[in-house]
Amino acid sequence: MSKGKFYAGDFRLGYCAFCKHWYDPTNSAIKPLPGNWWEFDREKEARCMKSVGLKTKGRHTCNKFELKI
Repeated sequence: MSKGKFYAGDFRLGYCAFCKHWYDPTNSAIKPLPGNWWEFDREKEARCMKSVGLKTKGRHTCNKFELKI
């Protein structure tokens, strides 16, 4: 598992792991950390419900991003 870490103010980067269209109902790919930081699994794959159900990795980005947290 490859993990990425970033500050909560950088949600504009639009990683799929934090998008409400990325199907991860238990949010198992993301984890809050102390100090307003977040960790996410860059390699986890899930279906994007906006992109005709295509599987994408948590590190991918697109212009349809909508924050789920």
